[in-house]
Amino acid sequence: MREVWKYLKVCALAVVCVVLLGVSVKTQAAPAQVQGLKQTNNSASSVTVSWDVLVADGIRYKVELSADKSFSSVKTEETTGATEYFYGLSAGKKYYVRVIAYEKSTGILGRYSEILEVVTKPDNAKRNLRQTAASTTSISLKWDKNAGANAYQLEYYKDGASNVKKVVNLGDVQSYTCNKLSQNSNYVFRLYPVMKSASGYTAVGYTSDTIYNCPVLPGKVSGFTASFSSPTTKYLELSWDKRNSANGYQYEVYSLASKKAKKLLSGKKTYNGTAHSISSNKLVKAPFLKVRIRAYVTLSTGTKYGAWSTWTYTAKQPEIKISNVRGGQKLTWKKISGADSYTLFVSTKRENGYKKVGTVSKNSLVVKKCGKKALKSGKSYYYTIVANKKIGKKTYKGCKTHCYSRPYYN
Repeated sequence: MREVWKYLKVCALAVVCVVLLGVSVKTQAAPAQVQGLKQTNNSASSVTVSWDVLVADGIRYKVELSADKSFSSVKTEETTGATEYFYGLSAGKKYYVRVIAYEKSTGILGRYSEILEVVTKPDNAKRNLRQTAASTTSISLKWDKNAGANAYQLEYYKDGASNVKKVVNLGDVQSYTCNKLSQNSNYVFRLYPVMKSASGYTAVGYTSDTIYNCPVLPGKVSGFTASFSSPTTKYLELSWDKRNSANGYQYEVYSLASKKAKKLLSGKKTYNGTAHSISSNKLVKAPFLKVRIRAYVTLSTGTKYGAWSTWTYTAKQPEIKISNVRGGQKLTWKKISGADSYTLFVSTKRENGYKKVGTVSKNSLVVKKCGKKALKSGKSYYYTIVANKKIGKKTYKGCKTHCYSRPYYN
């Protein structure tokens, strides 16, 4: 009997060991927690995720997607691989994914991975991208918020240089200023809506808002001139060096007939050329003038002007009347209002060879010589005259476009 009890004890101990060993085997067989979960692709209606493969036989994965972190409503996919694709999602939305591994033969589950926030591309709705401001080296932009975006990507390049693009990744903002741009240039801008996840993954929209010919504020106009083509014209001819970013130009014309300059004419020319002709009856008997010009751009917020050019001074050439007098020819002309003096030139040829006769403040002068030679009876002489205006220490000269002639008879 004692041997029987001994045998039973041994058998019981063996059973307990087997049970305990089985429990230990099951505990060790539970798969490890999935690591390295990340988003690898996206569209407006889908996301793709991947993770690190577990090195063990018979492992499968359950991949769960939910619209909220609590996973109250779950879409589940199963796979033996380490990647999964979810479709039928909404554009510009955040979703949440988690993965759990399990042993195929026993169904033993591991632990869920960390929860991953994933995103789909925003929709293609336009956001009214527009230029709102400019300086000579910057352009400011604004746009309306995209409900399916929490960030934006701005791409821009100088007009005609699309192979040199700059890309700026922006947060959830609706304005931006691009600095360090080229002076007197136009730019192209493209704005893409972006949905960005907590991990930093970005889903960039397929299409952009694009605006062309966005100008920096034109710089100060250079090379500016103003002139009259004849003593009797009512046209004042302006010319300047082109400002590539200008939408147009504004000019101001002041009379210097009195001590205080008085605005005579002003206007705008909406085009980007290099010349303009001002027509006005006020210019038929124009006084000595000072003229300036500036370029402007037209933005969604209104017209913005560049700096004024330096003043340019001009006057018509007085018309000359010639009469023969003893020993020479007498020249008379009508004074130009605002002119301080007149310089007269003489030549024996119409086109060239003019020599200075003198500068006078009155409106007449007797000419007896052409250079160092006395006038010769029966010969024609050609005369031209320039009105002068002294401002400060500098003397400005009017136009010299026509000549007047009469044969000299002693």
